[in-house]
Amino acid sequence: MLTGFFEDLKPIERAVDSVNELRSRSELDVYILTALSTRNIHSYSEKRFWVEKHFDYEFTEKLIICSNKGLLKGSYLIDDYINGKGQENFEGQLIHFGGTRYPNWDAVMEYFMKQV
Repeated sequence: MLTGFFEDLKPIERAVDSVNELRSRSELDVYILTALSTRNIHSYSEKRFWVEKHFDYEFTEKLIICSNKGLLKGSYLIDDYINGKGQENFEGQLIHFGGTRYPNWDAVMEYFMKQV
């Protein structure tokens, strides 16, 4: 079984700073929602370690690991896929990261600065 894959992933450019900026806004309650990898049993713990490594321990309490993102409730879901893990059934607004409208974190943050 491959170990270290998820824990060693490099953050996307500006992702950590952007998420921390969103976290600092009192009107937002930011969570990390990630799908699990059933093919790699280490994904559960490694994703949790990754959050603590790149953010802080407190943010690990805002980590949700779920195979169907459509089961969760929220106003926004920033995701690099628009379907496949239930994103298409998410009740809030799906922000397609890496797509035409939101190709990077600068575009995502520009949107959020206008919305909230």
